[in-house]
Amino acid sequence: MKNITIKNVIFDLGAVMFEWNPQAITNKFTDDVDLQQRILSDFYYHQTWMDFDCGHITENEAVKRASESLLISEDDATRLLKQTKESLVLIPATRDVLTTVKNKNLNAYCLSNISPELFEYLSHRHDLFEQFDGIVTSGVENVSKPGKRIFEILFERFKLNPQECLFIDDSVDNTATAEELGVTTITFKGSTDCYQKISTYIN
Repeated sequence: MKNITIKNVIFDLGAVMFEWNPQAITNKFTDDVDLQQRILSDFYYHQTWMDFDCGHITENEAVKRASESLLISEDDATRLLKQTKESLVLIPATRDVLTTVKNKNLNAYCLSNISPELFEYLSHRHDLFEQFDGIVTSGVENVSKPGKRIFEILFERFKLNPQECLFIDDSVDNTATAEELGVTTITFKGSTDCYQKISTYIN
């Protein structure tokens, strides 16, 4: 462990605070293997999803794009987005980490690539967002991780010293950017070892 003092813990949302598994969503949506692959390559891991995350297109526009690129009806594309939202299930162990962070009088922040619509869906269903001292999302800022700018927005807006921050994110690309900016990072895998490593910084 580095000889540092962590004052701020920054949480990602998808695959850290909430389940995020496009393959599982896709498998639930259809048994058609070809369509499953196209949903992944032409929707979730595609410019369409990046544009949706960054607020460049609305949910309705994302539905239209999905319908056109995947050759499915708009009703089916709407169902895909609905199932996507419903898949974002809270991970209790990470929720407990947030509670511990606040109990230790540390600051908690949210830094997530997420569309305004998906964020609204989650914030209406979970009270954990009230525990964050600040929230920065791609859907509001129109920039996303792993770019540096969204990190800089967080640091500038809430006057954070990167060297006093711990960033928890499932993406190696995202944690790599944070490290370049002087942040201590944990690439989250949901394992017991991962939670134990987090605890060494906040306990």
